Amino acid sequence: MTSDLLSVHGVSLRIVVRQFWEELRSNDVLGRSAQLAYYFFLALFPFLICIVASLSVLGRADRGRILLFELLARFLPPPAFQLISSTFDEILRAGGPLKMSLGVIVSLWSASMGMTAVVGTLNAAYKVKETRSLLKQYGVAIGLTIAITLLLVGSIVAVLVGHRFAAESIFGKTGLVIWKMAPWLIGCLVLLLTFDVIYYYGPNLNNRKWHWITPGTVAGIALLILVSIGLRVYLHYAGTYTLTYGSLGGVIILLLSFYLSGIALLSGGVLNAILEGLTSQATCPRYRGTLDKDQPSR
Repeated sequence: MTSDLLSVHGVSLRIVVRQFWEELRSNDVLGRSAQLAYYFFLALFPFLICIVASLSVLGRADRGRILLFELLARFLPPPAFQLISSTFDEILRAGGPLKMSLGVIVSLWSASMGMTAVVGTLNAAYKVKETRSLLKQYGVAIGLTIAITLLLVGSIVAVLVGHRFAAESIFGKTGLVIWKMAPWLIGCLVLLLTFDVIYYYGPNLNNRKWHWITPGTVAGIALLILVSIGLRVYLHYAGTYTLTYGSLGGVIILLLSFYLSGIALLSGGVLNAILEGLTSQATCPRYRGTLDKDQPSR
């Protein structure tokens, strides 16, 4: 990206919101989010196996798993988390080296398919065609998946190692109390980097410029937090899903969580694409024409 996404040269918020809504509809973000939810669901348990296997190599499997599931419990509705926790326990009891190896392979395949769907949406938002070879496309998708896995594993290890140093520091219990905030800060940082990496490497753009914080990243994370809270509130006051779906209620809630998360992720990318178009009108005639028509006459 060659332009500053934080500057839209006086374009009114109404224009940005209108174009954002039009892009959501024209790029079928809701439909693509449903596709993402399917791939996320397929990749979930293999991905968790991959994370635990990576932590086992570093000697942090048990404590790392506890921390990981604590974070999941904070973000996911209780029925979805209970489903994940019980199912993962069953997988571990029946697991072995072969299952762990297959988990890594399946996780990469499923997650890369979901990442391919994200890349397709970002290309559509930026109005660019996919000219990369099929091998390179899969390479980008798998590379993004591995990068996100390493970010998550690294953050868990950092929290565990930091907790140990905090306990042994001269601050004692005070250090531990302060360090309890670390998982949330590191979690926000991992989310920020995850969104930034996807938005940077996903679309097929020739000229890219790295931004640590973009409006799309902020909006995507904010929307992700809002839908998480909103889903929890809805289930608390109107949780009739068990009457409709019975024992499948937990699965439905989990899929719904993935669906809303997909909307948040793709919406942030669409917003960045719109702002890029508004600040690079010379290369985006469609946006220039829209602005000329919508700006008030003098």
